[in-house]
Amino acid sequence: MYIKRIFVFSICGFLFFGCSNSDQKSNKIIAQNKVVTNKTQTVQSNSNIEEKSDWLINYDEVYNKSIKENKPILANFTGSDWCGWCKKLKKAVFDTETFKKWASENVVLFELDYPRRTQQDPIIKRQNAELQQTFRGLVRGYPTVLIFDIERELQEDGSKSQDKIKIHGQRMGYMPDPNSFINTAEANLKNRE
Repeated sequence: MYIKRIFVFSICGFLFFGCSNSDQKSNKIIAQNKVVTNKTQTVQSNSNIEEKSDWLINYDEVYNKSIKENKPILANFTGSDWCGWCKKLKKAVFDTETFKKWASENVVLFELDYPRRTQQDPIIKRQNAELQQTFRGLVRGYPTVLIFDIERELQEDGSKSQDKIKIHGQRMGYMPDPNSFINTAEANLKNRE
């Protein structure tokens, strides 16, 4: 009987913590003003790649929009077809009018999806795998949301050198409502110079 209880509690713990629920206690400031070097190669824009509403999925398009609008990037690392906490965050925060209005005024939305069952464009899949390596010290579970700017250096011939990614504030995860999420994001944006 004792062994059965341990087994049941172990399984429940594994299921509960499987998608990394980042509550307020685990939201430590881990990357305030940290600069990460991105070695990702330029991904050619493909007109067949479908954008998801206001969320961009192409790194270079995100960079260009961020520079053009002088806004930081809010990146959502998600497992859209398998991660329960990711689905909850989308429904509780990202799909709300409150968040959409705030985001359109303050950030460029970037979705980095790591689906298990949903087919993904091979170019975006490769790009996301490379970006996962770039952020490997910060993205330890899903969902993970980061706010950052990209500083791009060009070589003498005009080609892209390595990008420097400057992260603002703390890593974010699931939050139960848009106001909590926006308040945390606003606190992170205060770190932006």
